[in-house]
Amino acid sequence: MWNMQSLIGAVLFGVFISASLAATGTKGPEQDQSAAPQSVNLVISATDSRGNPLPGLSKDQVSVYDGKEAIQTLGVQSASDLPLHLGFVLLASKTKFDQEKAATIELAQKIMRPGIDEAFVISAGGEKPWTDSHIGWLKDVASVTETVHGLDKNTGLADLFSYELHTDQAGLGRMSTEKYNLGNGFSVFDVIWLMTKNDPRPARRVVVIFRLASAHSPGINEQVSHNGEMGTSHSRTTHNGEQVTSATEATHNRVIDTAQSLGISFFTIGIDDKLSSADTTRMKPGTDYMPTHSGGNDGNARAYDQNMDRTMEVQYMAGRDNVNRIADETGGRPYWTVKKNFADAVTGITNEIAAQYIVSVAAPADTSNVPGPLRVQVAGAGHVSAPRVLPGSGQ
Repeated sequence: MWNMQSLIGAVLFGVFISASLAATGTKGPEQDQSAAPQSVNLVISATDSRGNPLPGLSKDQVSVYDGKEAIQTLGVQSASDLPLHLGFVLLASKTKFDQEKAATIELAQKIMRPGIDEAFVISAGGEKPWTDSHIGWLKDVASVTETVHGLDKNTGLADLFSYELHTDQAGLGRMSTEKYNLGNGFSVFDVIWLMTKNDPRPARRVVVIFRLASAHSPGINEQVSHNGEMGTSHSRTTHNGEQVTSATEATHNRVIDTAQSLGISFFTIGIDDKLSSADTTRMKPGTDYMPTHSGGNDGNARAYDQNMDRTMEVQYMAGRDNVNRIADETGGRPYWTVKKNFADAVTGITNEIAAQYIVSVAAPADTSNVPGPLRVQVAGAGHVSAPRVLPGSGQ
């Protein structure tokens, strides 16, 4: 069990940034380099065109490239012999939380093996701060189910990603503000890192995390003014757009780098509707404009709202891309589904876990100057999930 105060203290003193973060892969036993090359292990998933696990994979079917350079594949074996260390991170939500809980319980039932696998359960965001001082590894599905049922839709740990773009309306006046996290302070991701460090035994490390695409938006690169024009000197935004974009990009990169260093694969489940709520083809029923021939400045307000609808759509899609990056670059996979209780994601993640293999490749002699990104190709596979960097490459 972790005491929350101890967790915070550990983060503040940088315990989790020690040299032992190199848990991404497992190097082979010390041996005479003239007899056999040093090896590095990758955990990948290989599914067929229908999304089903690809059985009986052999090393002849697997090709690994770092940039354009081929890396020797030394061996391939099923990952089922390794225990699975799961993290379930729900997102506090007033509308989708019950569906998140149902999906989490179903995933635990389908994936966890008694006496072998273990999991932890936490939630992020919400209006109320997390108060449970004990976060521990759960050994069975019954414990996961009980913990999930005890979660509150309004309560969660601080989230690094909380971007919001709002337009205040006062008659025909408009002013938009951006609200975001600079990526500082103790967060739900620090708990993920520390839980992984808490049990350093060889294992497959998977985190299933529910995400809101708009919260991962990069921010507006140009300032928005109150009179409906973009990029003018009359800016009334809360923050400079470049600052938002820079902070968001750095935070995403840091999360991805740390996950890669710890050997964590993120499987993301989007809780947004499939498309953004911004729709520039329809008039918003709650917005009234004066007739355009009245001589007022309603035309500016209308244009402003139309521009902001387009901006919000761009922000949504960019945020979605950022969520995809967290999954794709760590060897996991993103899911966006409108099915009740996220049934498509549950099936897909279950198949991905069942399709995991450990691929041993020859470690490069110089790990400080590797081209990247890492690519894994599997003959006969419809989809391959693999980390985008080679363990120990220092990228």
